[in-house]
Amino acid sequence: MEVWVQLWQAGLMPPELGAPPQVFMRVPPEKAGQTTVSPGPDTGGTRESLLWIWEELGKLRRVDVQLLGQLCSLGLEMGAFREELVAFLEEEEDILEEEDEEPEQQEEGPAGGSYSEPGYRLPDFEMTI
Repeated sequence: MEVWVQLWQAGLMPPELGAPPQVFMRVPPEKAGQTTVSPGPDTGGTRESLLWIWEELGKLRRVDVQLLGQLCSLGLEMGAFREELVAFLEEEEDILEEEDEEPEQQEEGPAGGSYSEPGYRLPDFEMTI
């Protein structure tokens, strides 16, 4: 399963999980004709029942493989979202640090003057250029 390997390489999988189960590595038979039946006497529809059970198990295994693939893909998406969130939070932190520094500079006043000087106006940060 290539998605499993991608999860592993991205570091999003706990090390204790290891490799995927072997049952997910093999493709289950698609049709009853592909199943192996041992030769022997047929006792009252037992063979048909076993073939039906085998087919149902094959269907369940295919669904399991699909679900595992979807879960792995979801894990990769969550990893990407986590990286985006970390980047966003770091950016927000930088912005907050810059905003904390700006009031300190404003308290010092404009170069060579004060806030009370006529004609001095605090900058409008919402102005669109």
